[in-house]
Amino acid sequence: MNREPMFGLDTGFISKQTAGLIRGILQKRYSIGESSIPLFSSPSPLYPGLELISDKGQNPIETRLVVGSIRMGYGHHRMALSVYSHSLQKNIPTYLHDLLAITSPESKAIADIDSGYSFFSRMSSEIGGPVEWVWGQLMSQGNLTSLELSCQLAELYKGLMNGIPKESPVITTYPLNGQIAVASGFNKTIHLICDNYPQYYLLVPGALNLVQSPSSYTKFIEMGVPKDNIAVAGHWVSEDIVSNAVTDSENRVRRIDSKKVRRFLIPIGGAGAQKGYILDLIRLTKSYLTNKKAVYWINTGDHVKVLKAIEEYLIFQKIPYLSIDSWEDLLTFITRHPLRSDDHENNPPVVLFHFPTHTEAFSATDKLIRIADVLVTKPSELAFFPIPKLFIRRVGDHEAASVVRSLELGEGTVECREVMHAKELVQIFTESDDLLLRMNESIIKNTIEGIYSGSKTAVEMATAK
Repeated sequence: MNREPMFGLDTGFISKQTAGLIRGILQKRYSIGESSIPLFSSPSPLYPGLELISDKGQNPIETRLVVGSIRMGYGHHRMALSVYSHSLQKNIPTYLHDLLAITSPESKAIADIDSGYSFFSRMSSEIGGPVEWVWGQLMSQGNLTSLELSCQLAELYKGLMNGIPKESPVITTYPLNGQIAVASGFNKTIHLICDNYPQYYLLVPGALNLVQSPSSYTKFIEMGVPKDNIAVAGHWVSEDIVSNAVTDSENRVRRIDSKKVRRFLIPIGGAGAQKGYILDLIRLTKSYLTNKKAVYWINTGDHVKVLKAIEEYLIFQKIPYLSIDSWEDLLTFITRHPLRSDDHENNPPVVLFHFPTHTEAFSATDKLIRIADVLVTKPSELAFFPIPKLFIRRVGDHEAASVVRSLELGEGTVECREVMHAKELVQIFTESDDLLLRMNESIIKNTIEGIYSGSKTAVEMATAK
């Protein structure tokens, strides 16, 4: 059996014959590799200066920074946003390369895997119990076998980067993107590892892998990853949020001192898995909403079913609400609700946000973070953002380590596995000041120390001569 080692570690799991069999099945089922995929680009409708790569478009592909991602939930695209927000701020021409934005057999094969991930994420969150346990176990066992298989399959998907000049520096936010870039022979590939739980399958052999915390770095070193292949960069946070983190935290402190209404931002994840939890939280905290001690801003993203379910429940509970469903109305709302402003008496206690496109859906949360007091989120990629956080129940066991990182930094709560626990923390955030004050003080300190500047660091490394 001929095998290539991963980071110098001989896995001994997947033989050349086995890998060939798996590749053969995929090629037969999806007709992968039977035709070339011409790539073009078109301007992003939301982010001036960003070009979107696909098999459609009017512009030829040139040499420029490539940010690789995948539409698998919201997390990897949010990480990509954190990267290109910094490159665009520096006037660096940038492409976004989404594996699923290219119509091809290769992208169809990848999309089928994503649909299964989203389905089981929702089941885990809604059913809980043994289903949640099994899904949690699966999401925390990314061993060398899965890494080796993924790298083998990356060879099949090289057509997805066909025609992009190899001199283009590549920053990836999903391991398969990075593995395809390495297999395709790009000169410089930098990969951002998504959370704080080290697993082999998150790595890209042949690339520089960047992590968000010292503890993650130490664990990867203990797992045998050479120091030349891994480094600590900091958290993946978009430019607008990190550059204003100190000012925003100071404004949050002023809101606390002025006894203003607490603004809780509650984003629904890309898989739409938190619906039941949020409905229960609304029921248990109804008095804080109706007494105008708290407001909930719930971003349902592009999940129509989640939006309708929450609307029906608010009507049933007789809780007034406002719906915002366009990017223009979102920007108007943000302009009218800066952190320094009062919440008017006639404002409804709940505002629902919903958007027709995937990009608007996850980008809205980044926009709203800057005017919210507390972020209520599962411990996903948002666990690393500079805002006080109330953590609700995780979807996979690997997310627990992100809570630990936030606790280390003093800017997040423990994970609330039960809704009643979350209700108690809403009460603490609403009726007392100490916890929120300490979190904002920690965020100011962490920002000054560069904790949240990981994406900026990645761009500087990728574009350095």
